[in-house]
Amino acid sequence: MATLAVSISPARAALFTVSLEYNDGPGCPEGQEFEAMVRARLGYDPFAPAAPDHVFVGITAGAGDGAIEGHIVWRDADGRWAGDQTLPVATKDCRHLVRALAAALAVQIQLLATTRESASTSAPKSTGPPPPAAPPQAVASPVVRTSASETTAATLEARPSTPTPASGTRPVLAMGAGTSVGFGLSSSPVLLGRALGSLAWQHVSVELAAEASLPTTTRRPDGAGVAQQHLLGSAAGCAILTRWRACLLANAGVVRMSGEDIDRPTSATVPLVEAGVRVGIVQLLGRGFFVNAHADGLTNVIRWTGTLDEIPVWTAPRFAAAVGVDLGLDFGGHVR
Repeated sequence: MATLAVSISPARAALFTVSLEYNDGPGCPEGQEFEAMVRARLGYDPFAPAAPDHVFVGITAGAGDGAIEGHIVWRDADGRWAGDQTLPVATKDCRHLVRALAAALAVQIQLLATTRESASTSAPKSTGPPPPAAPPQAVASPVVRTSASETTAATLEARPSTPTPASGTRPVLAMGAGTSVGFGLSSSPVLLGRALGSLAWQHVSVELAAEASLPTTTRRPDGAGVAQQHLLGSAAGCAILTRWRACLLANAGVVRMSGEDIDRPTSATVPLVEAGVRVGIVQLLGRGFFVNAHADGLTNVIRWTGTLDEIPVWTAPRFAAAVGVDLGLDFGGHVR
């Protein structure tokens, strides 16, 4: 006699997923980095665009000076509000706030997954339609009904300690290098390179830079010419408006000039002073690195003329301009 045995093991419940809408603030980690923080805590990817449960995570300015707040808002499949949570931070340390939001969201997802799985296994069999799933109001706080170790970790990270008053006023150091193209410094566009350092507070920053140009030559019809090279020191005071910068700018240095293709070459050095304004925008690259694109409008306070055989070859105009890009590292972890 033959027997047939069939082994049936209980199927593992499907992992709980949500659709995510993430709205970061200036200087905050982007959506991919936030999702990675949540995945690292859960051990799987909980985000699916077609999931019926929807969560919004956003960062806004808080009530205090320089404070920011993080918000988690849950909505059901019909778009109705189902719960929310707010995490305030007393400084503009957005990375710390985003880590706290990731911890809170991971605990909420774990609680919802546990609640849904318990309801599905304990519900009696019925031929009628299943009851609607409970909305996630009960998990608006990351410290509700979870293990002691997990609750402690989430609470410590979601509620950071208030910093000392000096931390909000301590400047952040940044250093970098860049290149720009100057107009009105010679008869043709001039390529400049620069090294810079800056100190930034909450709403203002101060920048110092050293700049040098590649030599450019202005020639007269017979081929003789005047070569110029610019060596500058630059200082800028800027107002910070989220990612934008509006600056007052001053440049001072020298222009080295020398004759080329003439019988008796000579050289001269003349002072250079410029004043003007700068507009720039900063884009974070992650891990403290940033790119700063800027445009300068300048006035030549000191004008000069290059001559050959006592005949003027080129005279500096009244106005000049420059456009450039800098790559830098913010040692505070974020650009202010």
